[in-house]
Amino acid sequence: MKRALILIAGASLMAACTPAQQSHSAHQPEAGNRSEMRPMQQERNPLIGTWRFVTYVDTPEGGEPIHAFGKNPIGFFTFTADGHVFMNIMHNPPSPVDATVDPDPDACVPGWYCAYFGTYIVNLKDQFWLTHVLGSNMPTIIGTDQKRSFALHGDTLVITETYRAGNQSIKAERVLVRDVGAQ
Repeated sequence: MKRALILIAGASLMAACTPAQQSHSAHQPEAGNRSEMRPMQQERNPLIGTWRFVTYVDTPEGGEPIHAFGKNPIGFFTFTADGHVFMNIMHNPPSPVDATVDPDPDACVPGWYCAYFGTYIVNLKDQFWLTHVLGSNMPTIIGTDQKRSFALHGDTLVITETYRAGNQSIKAERVLVRDVGAQ
Protein backbone atom coordinates (compact mmCIF):
# COMPACT_ATOMS: atom_id res chain seq x y z
CA MET A 1 0.00 0.00 0.00
CA LYS A 2 3.05 1.52 0.29
CA ARG A 3 2.28 -1.53 -0.83
CA ALA A 4 0.19 -0.37 0.63
CA LEU A 5 -0.66 1.50 1.07
CA ILE A 6 1.09 1.81 0.71
CA LEU A 7 -0.18 1.75 0.22
CA ILE A 8 2.49 0.45 -1.48
CA ALA A 9 0.57 1.70 -1.96
CA GLY A 10 -0.77 -0.19 -1.52
CA ALA A 11 -3.95 -0.34 -2.53
CA SER A 12 -6.91 -2.08 -4.31
CA LEU A 13 -10.61 -3.14 -4.57
CA MET A 14 -12.94 -6.21 -5.13
CA ALA A 15 -16.46 -7.47 -5.83
CA ALA A 16 -16.76 -11.24 -5.41
CA CYS A 17 -13.75 -13.45 -5.46
CA THR A 18 -11.82 -16.05 -3.58
CA PRO A 19 -9.84 -14.67 -0.64
CA ALA A 20 -6.59 -13.11 -1.82
CA GLN A 21 -3.23 -13.70 -0.20
CA GLN A 22 -1.58 -11.00 1.88
CA SER A 23 -1.12 -7.74 0.06
CA HIS A 24 2.63 -8.24 -0.18
CA SER A 25 2.26 -11.16 -2.54
CA ALA A 26 1.61 -11.16 -6.25
CA HIS A 27 -1.80 -12.81 -5.98
CA GLN A 28 -3.69 -13.32 -9.19
CA PRO A 29 -7.37 -14.26 -8.75
CA GLU A 30 -8.61 -17.19 -10.78
CA ALA A 31 -9.58 -16.05 -14.27
CA GLY A 32 -13.23 -17.00 -13.81
CA ASN A 33 -13.51 -15.04 -10.60
CA ARG A 34 -11.68 -11.97 -11.92
CA SER A 35 -14.18 -11.59 -14.75
CA GLU A 36 -17.02 -11.58 -12.22
CA MET A 37 -15.47 -8.68 -10.29
CA ARG A 38 -16.42 -5.28 -11.61
CA PRO A 39 -16.18 -1.73 -10.30
CA MET A 40 -19.36 -0.88 -8.43
CA GLN A 41 -21.75 1.86 -9.44
CA GLN A 42 -21.16 5.14 -7.59
CA GLU A 43 -24.38 4.94 -5.58
CA ARG A 44 -23.33 1.53 -4.23
CA ASN A 45 -19.59 2.06 -3.76
CA PRO A 46 -18.86 4.15 -0.65
CA LEU A 47 -15.13 4.30 -1.47
CA ILE A 48 -15.59 6.53 -4.51
CA GLY A 49 -14.00 9.90 -3.92
CA THR A 50 -10.79 11.24 -2.41
CA TRP A 51 -9.52 10.20 1.01
CA ARG A 52 -6.82 12.09 2.94
CA PHE A 53 -4.27 10.23 5.07
CA VAL A 54 -4.45 10.96 8.81
CA THR A 55 -2.39 8.03 10.11
CA TYR A 56 0.13 5.68 8.53
CA VAL A 57 1.68 3.42 11.15
CA ASP A 58 3.38 0.02 11.23
CA THR A 59 3.78 -1.66 14.61
CA PRO A 60 6.18 -4.59 14.92
CA GLU A 61 4.98 -7.33 17.27
CA GLY A 62 6.26 -6.38 20.72
CA GLY A 63 7.74 -3.14 19.37
CA GLU A 64 7.09 0.57 19.15
CA PRO A 65 4.95 2.10 16.36
CA ILE A 66 6.86 3.25 13.27
CA HIS A 67 5.53 6.31 11.44
CA ALA A 68 7.35 5.90 8.11
CA PHE A 69 5.82 9.11 6.75
CA GLY A 70 5.82 11.07 10.01
CA LYS A 71 3.04 11.43 12.57
CA ASN A 72 1.10 13.72 10.20
CA PRO A 73 1.60 12.25 6.71
CA ILE A 74 0.54 14.10 3.58
CA GLY A 75 -1.28 12.07 0.95
CA PHE A 76 -4.44 10.82 -0.69
CA PHE A 77 -6.25 7.75 -1.99
CA THR A 78 -8.63 8.48 -4.87
CA PHE A 79 -11.19 5.94 -6.09
CA THR A 80 -13.07 6.70 -9.30
CA ALA A 81 -16.51 5.42 -10.32
CA ASP A 82 -15.04 3.79 -13.43
CA GLY A 83 -12.66 1.58 -11.42
CA HIS A 84 -9.38 3.51 -11.21
CA VAL A 85 -7.40 4.11 -8.02
CA PHE A 86 -4.52 6.47 -7.26
CA MET A 87 -2.52 6.63 -4.04
CA ASN A 88 0.24 8.98 -2.98
CA ILE A 89 1.79 9.75 0.38
CA MET A 90 4.88 11.58 1.53
CA HIS A 91 6.76 12.23 4.74
CA ASN A 92 5.69 15.32 6.64
CA PRO A 93 7.79 17.38 6.77
CA PRO A 94 9.44 16.30 3.51
CA SER A 95 12.82 14.72 4.18
CA PRO A 96 14.36 13.63 0.87
CA VAL A 97 17.83 13.13 2.38
CA ASP A 98 16.75 10.74 5.15
CA ALA A 99 16.73 7.01 4.60
CA THR A 100 13.43 5.24 5.01
CA VAL A 101 12.41 3.88 8.40
CA ASP A 102 9.72 1.75 6.80
CA PRO A 103 10.09 -1.90 7.86
CA ASP A 104 8.13 -3.13 4.83
CA PRO A 105 10.27 -5.23 2.48
CA ASP A 106 8.28 -3.70 -0.42
CA ALA A 107 9.09 -0.14 0.68
CA CYS A 108 8.99 2.80 -1.72
CA VAL A 109 11.97 4.21 -3.58
CA PRO A 110 12.69 6.90 -2.43
CA GLY A 111 11.49 6.09 1.08
CA TRP A 112 10.01 9.52 1.81
CA TYR A 113 7.45 9.41 -1.04
CA CYS A 114 5.19 6.59 -2.19
CA ALA A 115 2.68 6.32 -5.01
CA TYR A 116 0.86 3.81 -7.14
CA PHE A 117 -2.02 3.68 -9.58
CA GLY A 118 -4.13 1.04 -11.22
CA THR A 119 -7.60 -0.41 -11.41
CA TYR A 120 -9.68 -1.74 -8.54
CA ILE A 121 -12.64 -3.85 -7.59
CA VAL A 122 -14.37 -3.85 -4.21
CA ASN A 123 -16.07 -6.49 -2.08
CA LEU A 124 -18.26 -4.70 0.45
CA LYS A 125 -19.55 -7.90 2.02
CA ASP A 126 -16.07 -9.06 3.04
CA GLN A 127 -14.75 -5.48 3.37
CA PHE A 128 -11.76 -5.49 1.08
CA TRP A 129 -10.69 -4.11 -2.26
CA LEU A 130 -8.20 -5.40 -4.76
CA THR A 131 -6.00 -3.10 -6.80
CA HIS A 132 -4.29 -4.27 -9.95
CA VAL A 133 -1.14 -2.12 -9.83
CA LEU A 134 -0.20 -0.65 -13.21
CA GLY A 135 2.55 1.68 -12.01
CA SER A 136 4.36 2.53 -8.77
CA ASN A 137 7.63 3.62 -7.20
CA MET A 138 7.51 0.25 -5.43
CA PRO A 139 8.90 -1.86 -8.26
CA THR A 140 8.05 -5.19 -6.62
CA ILE A 141 4.27 -4.58 -6.78
CA ILE A 142 3.93 -3.45 -10.41
CA GLY A 143 1.68 -5.89 -12.24
CA THR A 144 0.40 -7.52 -9.03
CA ASP A 145 -2.98 -7.54 -7.33
CA GLN A 146 -2.85 -5.91 -3.89
CA LYS A 147 -5.60 -6.76 -1.38
CA ARG A 148 -6.59 -4.21 1.25
CA SER A 149 -8.97 -4.97 4.12
CA PHE A 150 -10.95 -1.97 5.30
CA ALA A 151 -13.65 -0.70 7.61
CA LEU A 152 -15.77 2.39 7.04
CA HIS A 153 -16.91 4.50 9.98
CA GLY A 154 -18.87 7.37 8.43
CA ASP A 155 -16.28 9.49 6.61
CA THR A 156 -13.34 7.58 8.10
CA LEU A 157 -11.68 4.75 6.19
CA VAL A 158 -9.45 2.36 8.17
CA ILE A 159 -7.15 0.00 6.25
CA THR A 160 -5.49 -2.82 8.17
CA GLU A 161 -3.21 -5.71 7.40
CA THR A 162 -0.50 -7.80 8.97
CA TYR A 163 2.67 -8.54 7.04
CA ARG A 164 6.05 -10.09 7.71
CA ALA A 165 9.44 -8.39 7.53
CA GLY A 166 11.96 -11.17 7.95
CA ASN A 167 10.81 -13.18 10.96
CA GLN A 168 8.83 -10.32 12.45
CA SER A 169 5.07 -9.83 12.24
CA ILE A 170 4.04 -6.21 11.65
CA LYS A 171 0.54 -4.75 12.01
CA ALA A 172 -0.17 -1.97 9.54
CA GLU A 173 -2.90 0.60 10.05
CA ARG A 174 -3.83 3.41 7.68
CA VAL A 175 -6.52 5.89 8.66
CA LEU A 176 -7.99 8.25 6.09
CA VAL A 177 -10.85 10.75 6.12
CA ARG A 178 -13.05 11.69 3.20
CA ASP A 179 -11.63 14.84 1.66
CA VAL A 180 -14.21 17.47 0.80
CA GLY A 181 -11.80 19.67 -1.15
CA ALA A 182 -10.50 23.15 -0.49
CA GLN A 183 -12.31 24.99 2.28
